[in-house]
Amino acid sequence: MAERDDPRFGGRSVVRKLRIRLGPESVLWDSTLAVASGLLLLVSFPPFAMEYCAWIALAPLLYTVTRGIGMWRAFWLGWLAGVVFTFFAENWIAHSMTHFGGLLTVIAYAVAFLFASVLAFFPAVFAVAVSQLSRSLGALGVAVAPVVWVASEWLRQLVTGVTWNMLGISQVQNFSIARLSQYGGAYIISFELAAAATLLVLLARGRERMTRQIGAGLILMMLLPALLPAAGRADAGADSATQAARAGIPVKVIGVQPDIPLASSSTPDGFDRSFEQVRALTLDGVRRLSGGKPDLIVWAESPLALFFENDPTVRERVEGVAREAGAHIIANTITREGERYFNSVHIVDPRPGESKRGAAFKRYDKIRLVPFGEYVPWRTVLGRFVPAIVGDFSPGREAVVNALRLETEHEGFAVSGAGETPQFQIERKTRFIRVGSFICYEASYPNLVRQFVNQGATLLINVSNDEWFGETAGAEQHLAHAMMRAIENNRDLVRVTNSGITALVTADGRVVDPLPRSTASVQVWEALARGGARTFYTRHGDVFAVGCLILASLGVGIAVARTLHAKG
Repeated sequence: MAERDDPRFGGRSVVRKLRIRLGPESVLWDSTLAVASGLLLLVSFPPFAMEYCAWIALAPLLYTVTRGIGMWRAFWLGWLAGVVFTFFAENWIAHSMTHFGGLLTVIAYAVAFLFASVLAFFPAVFAVAVSQLSRSLGALGVAVAPVVWVASEWLRQLVTGVTWNMLGISQVQNFSIARLSQYGGAYIISFELAAAATLLVLLARGRERMTRQIGAGLILMMLLPALLPAAGRADAGADSATQAARAGIPVKVIGVQPDIPLASSSTPDGFDRSFEQVRALTLDGVRRLSGGKPDLIVWAESPLALFFENDPTVRERVEGVAREAGAHIIANTITREGERYFNSVHIVDPRPGESKRGAAFKRYDKIRLVPFGEYVPWRTVLGRFVPAIVGDFSPGREAVVNALRLETEHEGFAVSGAGETPQFQIERKTRFIRVGSFICYEASYPNLVRQFVNQGATLLINVSNDEWFGETAGAEQHLAHAMMRAIENNRDLVRVTNSGITALVTADGRVVDPLPRSTASVQVWEALARGGARTFYTRHGDVFAVGCLILASLGVGIAVARTLHAKG
């Protein structure tokens, strides 16, 4: 006791300094809360998939940035939460570079950390904005936090082009919440989650009547979206005729998951083996239909480099499989135009010589390329050190939708003839579907996928090669994005990958008959090609997010003006 008081040992001043550094107002304490938010965000997504944690994930960060701290501390705390979440949730980036890009582990993780650091800038901006709003406007400024969060997510995709793991994606398994995306995309779900965390902070701090009133208003804002009607499971109460009209055209789809190792098709012999494997799996899927014919066959994005337009031999072999199967094949291909290469999708007609419709099918070139896989972002900085793992591709420019004529149905029925003698007649029915196909990482871009539906797509196709993710959570996260795209646009989505997760995703986000990962297999589904009204989000896109950006900008502008006026 004497030593603690003795000035030679620092006395009480040492204890007092330690209390200041470790107390609830210290940088260390604030940083701990920011890390807690980052970890709660992390476990809200696969592989943990504890989606309920997303409802409170932002609360620790909000609690610390709304207690009057300075701008730079707020920036640090937001950045810290963002980098913890992004670096660990998207560790598949480093995995791809070390296992398939040939980079040293330390360099790969350094690049992944740089990537996470850049994306963490946007949670940092969120933290600064909310900090300034709360200092200037009090509880009302805190209540604006959900709007600011959505604005920061939208700015992230605008500036960096990255949409992966928006907060709202965490709720894709819960259709009662995920259905809100039909109005505002995943952004409106992010708003709901941020509003829940904000409400917790207001309740923790709120002793004044005004704070309680603002909290009540926030609750009302959270409940109002629940009154919005939705397509999908919400149609269950409709009468049978209405349900039949909304259901769409049944389409028998075969999905081929070949599980081809990434380097196995680099030689002519390897290419032949891989092609024969895909062909055998395709015909096995046809046999599973017990005499019936498929309407559509989907081949995954895979290491099988099909130069469909550039190599007549490859074209002939693929068309041969389509003729054997008696169905259209949607195949991932590579297209060379001069010095440029495109990651493409072709539709192969089973009767090109008869119908001459092959030329009518328009090729789709991938618009959104995978960073570090198909191109190197910030090439001027990283180009010397980090190669593109798959190849250096050029982006496409247009969302393409093709109309497919399916097999003609013959339906017999009896009618009364002269003398009441029944006569049989045959009615011919030709079914048409409109297919929009996109590739791999593009499933994470809501504003892109909705363009296919706006072009008339009644069925969405996503081909992917998730072998790059290895055993990380990347494949599960990728599937979650595809599920949200199906819900947003009220369209069935057929997702076929090289190594999993291959599945049919229905318009209400259910995953039907997925194939096991890292297994060569084939699956048969009956999808529904849905027409009818497009969702609000399909028609209007990111208007909710843009509205949040405008409101957040106005709020920050008012806060800055009040601060300057007070200083003046």
